Amino acid sequence: MEYRKNCAGFTLVEILVVISIIAVLAVMIIPGLVKSRYLAKKAATRTEIANMETALGLYAADYGVYPDDDEDDSTKKLVEALKGDPNPPEGGQPRKTYYPFKKSRLNDGEYYSEFDKPFKYRENASETEKDENEMKNLDTFDIWTDDAKGNEKGINNWD
Repeated sequence: MEYRKNCAGFTLVEILVVISIIAVLAVMIIPGLVKSRYLAKKAATRTEIANMETALGLYAADYGVYPDDDEDDSTKKLVEALKGDPNPPEGGQPRKTYYPFKKSRLNDGEYYSEFDKPFKYRENASETEKDENEMKNLDTFDIWTDDAKGNEKGINNWD
């Protein structure tokens, strides 16, 4: 009598080899995904700054000056100047919208980047005293925000 052992399936060693290969591939791929996500947010933030620069140029073309800044470099006055008001209170003039700020990133009058860090704005010709060494674009304005790595002024309009 001939006895044949029909084994259908995988051995424990084969399963462990496959799991270890998948683990090695995951270790190699995940850091790349994290870095690409960071780079995508950084690119979106740079685009946001470039769009605000364009809106500020349009504002300056209409009014002859850039919007004043806050003494604490916040974006409150910038947002107020650029977002406009198509439905002003009775008797008020409608104000042109220069930049459509994303409502989900507006908080307490300030505008936040993809990294959930507030944008900062400094206008050179405003009435607040400034150290010229702090200004990067001496004739116009500076816009910047911190990045996720904590680099102050990590993403800006002067690099």
